[in-house]
Amino acid sequence: MVKAHPRSLAVVKKEMELLMKKSFGTVALLWVAGIFAITLQSYAQSTALPMGSKPIEAANFGFECMRNSPTCGLNGSWIPTISQPGTVRLWDTGTNWGLLNPSKGKYNWSDLDKWLDLIAAHQPRAAMYTFGHVPCWEATVACTNNGFGSGSSWSPSPPTDLTSTGSPSFNAFVKALVSHCSPAGHCVKDYIKYWELWNEANSPYYWSGKVAQLYNLFKPVIPIIRNNVPGAIVSTPPVSGGNTSWMTSWMQQENSNGRLSDYYGFHVYLQDTAPETRMNMVRSMVATKNNNGWTTKPWMNTESAFYSNRYTCSTSYSSAQCQSEVVRWYILQLAYQGGAGGAFQVNWYDWDSLESGGYDTYYHGMMQWLVGATFTASCTNNNTVWSCPLKERNGKTALIVWNTAGKSTYTPPTQYVDYKDLTGTTTSISALEATTIGLFPIMFE
Repeated sequence: MVKAHPRSLAVVKKEMELLMKKSFGTVALLWVAGIFAITLQSYAQSTALPMGSKPIEAANFGFECMRNSPTCGLNGSWIPTISQPGTVRLWDTGTNWGLLNPSKGKYNWSDLDKWLDLIAAHQPRAAMYTFGHVPCWEATVACTNNGFGSGSSWSPSPPTDLTSTGSPSFNAFVKALVSHCSPAGHCVKDYIKYWELWNEANSPYYWSGKVAQLYNLFKPVIPIIRNNVPGAIVSTPPVSGGNTSWMTSWMQQENSNGRLSDYYGFHVYLQDTAPETRMNMVRSMVATKNNNGWTTKPWMNTESAFYSNRYTCSTSYSSAQCQSEVVRWYILQLAYQGGAGGAFQVNWYDWDSLESGGYDTYYHGMMQWLVGATFTASCTNNNTVWSCPLKERNGKTALIVWNTAGKSTYTPPTQYVDYKDLTGTTTSISALEATTIGLFPIMFE
């Protein structure tokens, strides 16, 4: 069925109201109003294009607003930046299992409702829900109830009712979650299409059970998600710290007992390391995926920032180093052609850390370059000079170049006639004209 544009629906509604009022009176008017209310509500859903690497979509760029963020999220505000990543990840946003399900059979949806309404008001936008935090009332290890955190307000231990066939309490939570709609009529099934299977389960801080137990927890609920959320995409538990052995164990569970995941995810922070060096951990994680028979599975780095637990750039770096590293980190991952292609998503964990310090300008410029573009090969380097070939959304051949050592001259191949910087400025050049490059990538066209 072809969906009508909402404006055209409004016009038709008005015409029908006039006709029905003239012919049949008030009762008919009420009937028309009801029918159109149902029709318009049926169109309330995410309009974001799916993540991809060929071409790159806005949904490949992700952000998170922390539960206590002063600028976005639970305070009722959307991110104030010019940059508008296409996916919001709902981890640490007040929407985990322990907070939404504070006692058996009881749910508190207020924080999730705020997010559903915000996401609905800022389309096109994709959303990713990450499972985690066993509620204290169902944990095998009792909580201290002493503040907020692991072992206090939620537990890393498996649910008490978890067996080889699953957890009835978790099944009930997931059924309630995927069926939930905010009072404004914005439903989980319409706006949350990406589902991550437990945050950093390799860390005892988040999961103290065995890999097999976590698989048993999720095997019964994946059909619940898929049967209730049209087009749902499920990703592996995203591990931290480059833990290839844990991911291998997880993939062996899926390979032996039935596939659950559509995507493969992990968390790699910069950790005060140059992006070009930190890519070694990304390559290792992607190689682990491919070595376990998952070559065609898309991959994501769904949580990243400058440094875990600090999130801001090191004071030992200059502002130019910090600002350029954000862009280079994204480009290197989106261009990396390991397995199924470049990253389907790179997510910045604490968006507040990019709202000041000039990052917004460069992040926005990067998105202007890359959304709709396709990298044709991984980035390569000649000593400290890096280059990444791509095809722009308009079909032009382009080349992104930078020098990690700072300013130098670079002579692009003869076909390039101009270059763009991250502020949006285009500069014309003649064939084989030596051009100044530096820490910030520029794009030859």
